Amino acid sequence: MTTDATSPRRPDGGRWCDLEGAVLLGGDVRNVVEMQRIAAALSPAAHVTVLVEVNDVREVGTIEADAARVTWLDRTLDGELRPRGERLAQAIHAWCAEWACGEAPVCTVWLGARTPARIVRMTRALLPEARVS
Repeated sequence: MTTDATSPRRPDGGRWCDLEGAVLLGGDVRNVVEMQRIAAALSPAAHVTVLVEVNDVREVGTIEADAARVTWLDRTLDGELRPRGERLAQAIHAWCAEWACGEAPVCTVWLGARTPARIVRMTRALLPEARVS
């Protein structure tokens, strides 16, 4: 974990290490380095889920993050490549149903820069309060 002095900043200017509650980091294999950096900076009190969409199982790697739940989403199904973002959108939807429901949930979502705009819009619509960056 990074110390407070060197903790990376969120897009809203806050520090990742200050977040509590459920945190989702989502993107594709090109975002793994950034997701690794953010996950390492998060507080142990955060419930961290990392979703990484890959083109095939050869892109599956590792993300070192204490207590984070990491899921690699393979786009291939029955030998065919599914549309970019399809598996990620399904997994984000399921995560939001689990974590963003209930009384005053505290959840934060970070999506990689190349995440399709339709997935960003869907995620914002599913969260009770817009904390998507």
